[in-house]
Amino acid sequence: MLQEEELKKVCKLAKIRIDDNAKEDFLGKLNQVFNWIEQLAKIDVSQVNVNDLSDMSTTPERADEPYMNNTREELLSNTKYKKFDMFCVPKVVE
Repeated sequence: MLQEEELKKVCKLAKIRIDDNAKEDFLGKLNQVFNWIEQLAKIDVSQVNVNDLSDMSTTPERADEPYMNNTREELLSNTKYKKFDMFCVPKVVE
């Protein structure tokens, strides 16, 4: 279980700031993640062969055919920054 002092150290190292009001909630959620990791560590995987690819022969495959789902108008409808039927982006090279 992670304590509040340890959380402060982790936040300092990760350069993140958590409000005092949210610390308790964040600590609880973080401890839930650690508990889940502990549960995963208890699983016996000694009999699992990681190099066994025998199930790969049954993997369904699809034909590699190009297709276009969206029209230009549909794609451009998601932005207010457009000009000449293209997305406008900030200049990145001087």
